[in-house]
Amino acid sequence: MQPRTPRVQIGSRQRAAMAGLAAAFTAATLAAMAHATTTGSPPLSPSSQPWSSSYYAAVENRLSAGGGMLLVCRALGGNIFTQWSVVPRGRVPRDGRRVLELLVDAKTYGWVTCSWAYQGNYVGAMPLFDSRWPEAKRCQDVAGGGLCRVVFESDMVRLETPGGGQRVLGDLPVKRCRRHWLLFSTECTYPDHPHPYAGRRLSNAFEYFGV
Repeated sequence: MQPRTPRVQIGSRQRAAMAGLAAAFTAATLAAMAHATTTGSPPLSPSSQPWSSSYYAAVENRLSAGGGMLLVCRALGGNIFTQWSVVPRGRVPRDGRRVLELLVDAKTYGWVTCSWAYQGNYVGAMPLFDSRWPEAKRCQDVAGGGLCRVVFESDMVRLETPGGGQRVLGDLPVKRCRRHWLLFSTECTYPDHPHPYAGRRLSNAFEYFGV
């Protein structure tokens, strides 16, 4: 026969202390969950560490087409975290916004590059954010300074920082076509643009999905 394990007697004071600890842990967990769901600010990534630096920006689509635009992004020298898992890969609807975070080593730098698609127009190697930009430090204090914004509007993309700062990232190659068919358009031209294109203009969707 197996020896019986002696039963440990727990006194009333011990039970009360254990119940108090469990209640405190539950309350702290619920408070953290409530804070995460009710506050409008990130964090999106795991808790910030002394060795890391975080940069936040809201990607906003103000282009006119109702179908929205597509972004496929990746971080070089860092990692991207998002709230809704549609950026770095997914559709940003018209008048929609998606918040992203770039997490980099505090001793180095990182940047975000994207491929962009909109109404049959395609761009590759679009620089969306770079921690080396002088304006980048304005995108770190979300609670105190506000949120930076990467705005797609009027055939242009720009970075807006709290306090009114702005960096033009480049123009968007949105072609104008005279004839539209079911799957393609003809007699298309690209209008003049005052700034260089934001990235490399791609000829078609095959190049877009190939980059």
